[in-house]
Amino acid sequence: MLPLLVLAACQSAQYNGEPSKTAGAYEVQADSTKFANDITALNSPSRKRVRTADVRCRVNNVFKAASALEQVVTGLNGIVVESHLQNEFGVLKEVSYTTDSLKRIQLYTPTANLTLRVPAASLDSVVHALTGMAAFIDYRTLKEQDKTWDYLTNALKNKEMDVVSSVKPGKDSTLLDVMAYQDRKKEYAVDRKIMNLAILDDVNYATFTVQLFQPQVADVQVVVNPEQVTRAGFGTELLTALRNGADAFRSVVLFLLQLWPFLILLGVGWYGYRKMQGRYMVKSVK
Repeated sequence: MLPLLVLAACQSAQYNGEPSKTAGAYEVQADSTKFANDITALNSPSRKRVRTADVRCRVNNVFKAASALEQVVTGLNGIVVESHLQNEFGVLKEVSYTTDSLKRIQLYTPTANLTLRVPAASLDSVVHALTGMAAFIDYRTLKEQDKTWDYLTNALKNKEMDVVSSVKPGKDSTLLDVMAYQDRKKEYAVDRKIMNLAILDDVNYATFTVQLFQPQVADVQVVVNPEQVTRAGFGTELLTALRNGADAFRSVVLFLLQLWPFLILLGVGWYGYRKMQGRYMVKSVK
């Protein structure tokens, strides 16, 4: 980490000593087709290479690793585009601890997702700094895309557009059509300039995507047992039980009273059955 901070201080001093550029001077770079070196060589420094890196690794402490990585990037005149830390919750278990409390055990996994922009020359240093803090690397992807021909295509189209003579109204086009065409042509030229400026920005600053996670952690808390705290006293529960018993007995009596027609029919049927059974026995004796 110490060499990285020293390098950051040197680059910061160099950056502060650069003269400021106006928007017009910055715009000129979008249409420039001049290169300091021969671009036919694959490893030419003038080629528009866009570097990206993607790393997913396990660390011992997500918060400390993310904070250290953010400090390194800031020290290298980079920016933290996004830094999102969260916990992925797992099993939640509650066990008895004392007569009126519970021990709540929550398992969780801290994770972090970071999107960083760092100077392209410092990307390897930042990646090495992260992998040095990692306990396990799930994957690491380094990618370098050559945008030279995209950049040249946009620049040459804009230069060619300046050479082409302006269109004049004719038999099949009106002045309004010509103006609309000129507006579209300017709009396309602006879009190509913005695309080239975006390419230059990506060439100068690499994008570094980081995913951090750590082993599962247990969060243990001693909380109040709601059943014990909200339970009524013994006297209150005794009176409530007596009252509930009386209510249950009253409900049974009222239910049986509602069945009195069925009870009468049952009695009449029983009486008829006994009478018929007596006659049958008399006949059997004779």
